[in-house]
Amino acid sequence: MGYFRYKLIEPTGKITSGIVNLPYEDETSASFHLERDEGTLVYVKKIGANASYLLEKLTSLTRRKLTRALQAEFLSNMAMMMRAGMTLTTAMEEAASGIDVAGFTDDISDMILRIEGGATFSEVAERYNYIFPATITHLLRMGEETGKLDQMLLNAADHLRRLDSIIGDTKQALLYPVMVFIAMGAGIIFWFYYVVPKIVGLFEEMDVTLPVITRFLLAVSLFVQHYIILLLIILGVAVILIAVAYRGNRKMRWTVDSILLRLPVAGTIMSASNLAFITEYFSLLLNAGIDILSTITILRNSVRNEVYRQKLGIVLDSLRRSESIAGSFRHAVVFPAFVVRMINIGELSGTLETQLAHIANNYRNKLAVLVTTIGKLIEPVVLAVAGVIFAIIVIGLFLPIYDLLGRISVG
Repeated sequence: MGYFRYKLIEPTGKITSGIVNLPYEDETSASFHLERDEGTLVYVKKIGANASYLLEKLTSLTRRKLTRALQAEFLSNMAMMMRAGMTLTTAMEEAASGIDVAGFTDDISDMILRIEGGATFSEVAERYNYIFPATITHLLRMGEETGKLDQMLLNAADHLRRLDSIIGDTKQALLYPVMVFIAMGAGIIFWFYYVVPKIVGLFEEMDVTLPVITRFLLAVSLFVQHYIILLLIILGVAVILIAVAYRGNRKMRWTVDSILLRLPVAGTIMSASNLAFITEYFSLLLNAGIDILSTITILRNSVRNEVYRQKLGIVLDSLRRSESIAGSFRHAVVFPAFVVRMINIGELSGTLETQLAHIANNYRNKLAVLVTTIGKLIEPVVLAVAGVIFAIIVIGLFLPIYDLLGRISVG
C-alpha cells in the first residue's frame, strides 16, 4: 500500500498524470492497475516513505468527516443492496453514489481496491474512521465472522441514528442556556459601557452627591469603558487555551468534565447524555456477541467524558478481578442506583442486552424531555441572577434622583 506518481496515455489519446494511493507495494502491480482500462502507461514511480506519510496526513486533515446521519444512510443502503443479492464491493459502490460529499466516492473506490486485493472489509474500514467509527468496525468484524454482515450493517445504521439523536438533543439542550447567559452578559456590558456613564454624568453636572452604590457602578462603568477590548481579548485567549488544554491534557479534561457534571442544569443534561451513550453502546456490542471485557474496553475508549472514562476503567478492573457486572458498576459510584439495579436484573436473568436497551431508551426520553423543558428549568436561575444585577443598577441610579428631588422640594 502506497502512493505512486504516474503518467498515462488514455485510450482517447489524452495524457493524464498525478499521484494515486493504491493498495500495492510494488510498481509492477501498480502498473497493471493503472493500465486496466486499456491505457498506456508512460511511467510509474513509488513515492518514498516520508513523502507518503506527509501525503497521508495532509489528506486526513483536509478530508471532510461524514456526519452520523450520512454514515447511517450509507450502511443502511449497503445492507439492503447486499440482501438484494449484490456483492459487497458492488453494494459499496452503489451506496456511495448517493452520498454527495467531496472525496467520499474516491475513498470508497480505494477501499474496494484493497478488498479486491485480499483485505477483509473490517480491516479496510479501520483505515477510514471518518466513515466507520471504532464501534462500527467491531460490528463489521463480528458480521464477517458470523456470516451476518448485512444484519450487522443494519444494526450499525440504527445505532448511529440513535446516537445522532442523543448527541443532537444534548447540544440543543445545552445551547439554550449558553445563549441566554451570553445575551444577558452582553446586555449588562451595554448598560455599563453606554447607559450608566450618561446618567451618572448628568448627576455630576447637577452637583448631586453620589451614594456609595452609585460610585461603585461608576467605577465598574469606567473599568468596562477603559478595558473592554482587553477583557474580551483575555476572555478569548482563555477560552482558546482551555479548549486546547482540554483536548491535549487528560487532567484538564477531567477537571472541566467534573465541574460541568456538578452544575445544576448542565450536569443533568450531560449525565443523561453520557448514560444514554454508554448503555446504547453496551447493549449494541453485547448483542453483537462481543465479550464483556472487550465491550467495556471499547466503551472506555469511545466515551469522550473523562469522568465516565475513568469510572469505566474502574469497572474494567473490577471485572478482571472476577466481580459481577452489577457489582463492578456499583464500585464505580458515578452510575445511578437505577442503572446498577437494571444491570443486576439483566445479569441474573440473562437479559442484560434487553435491560441495557431499556436504560438507553429511558435516558434518550429524558434528554428529549429536557430539550422541551430547558427554558422552564433555567428560567428561575436567569430571573434570580438578572434580577439581582439589575436591582443593584436601578437602586444605584435612582438614589441620586431621590436626592435631587429632595433638593428641589426644599428649594
